[in-house]
Amino acid sequence: MKAQERHHLKQNEFAITTAKLAGTVAENRSQILMIGGGVLLVGVIAGGWFYLQKQKNDAANALFGAAMRVEQSQIVPAPTLPGATQQAGTFATEQARNEAAVAAYQKVIDAYPSHDVGLVAKFHLAGIYLSMGRAADAATAYADVASRGGGSMVGSTAKLGQAQALVAQSKFDEAIKVLTDLSGQRDGELPMDGVLMELARVCQRAGKTQDARAAFKRVVDEFPQSGYAGEARQQLATMG
Repeated sequence: MKAQERHHLKQNEFAITTAKLAGTVAENRSQILMIGGGVLLVGVIAGGWFYLQKQKNDAANALFGAAMRVEQSQIVPAPTLPGATQQAGTFATEQARNEAAVAAYQKVIDAYPSHDVGLVAKFHLAGIYLSMGRAADAATAYADVASRGGGSMVGSTAKLGQAQALVAQSKFDEAIKVLTDLSGQRDGELPMDGVLMELARVCQRAGKTQDARAAFKRVVDEFPQSGYAGEARQQLATMG
């Protein structure tokens, strides 16, 4: 993956809280999807813990929590004084932290392959892969989570991640298929206006103007009060 594309992914405004699955989703549906640029960014953050609180396996939760702490560790430049060591709980580079987080989440996945904690750990792992530029690995991991998670919030969000990873590989047709399938799930967990906006953006990047126009029009027609409606109207006017 090119450095420019990695930069674009990191700077993208799209962020999804991993698994504030029940009450938080219901209360903040309009804020779940924040779409900017042309590529989807699935932010893998501490929200996953909310999901795990419902589980009774303390050992699984503890192992997952340890992996999250690694993922969220601070980046502190390596000490330059002779004999000094890296501050405990920190990493000298983002690459070092990512590699440690990959190992930590893989440990959870290996220990609990059939447990919900293992599923959420793989979701986090996929997000780290994507941030590292390992888009193919991210797409594979997201696809597995999406398959196992079904229509749940984690499963649906994983499909968004899968689309992002496919876009990062310029596999636009495959990404469009994933997003089109999501856009047909009217009773799904994700806000449909946000899904349609992302579909429209990816279609634009793929040069599929008619499909992009159709998706923007759905936002305007079906969600006239949406926060995305104004942008969708502007895009339609620009497209003619």
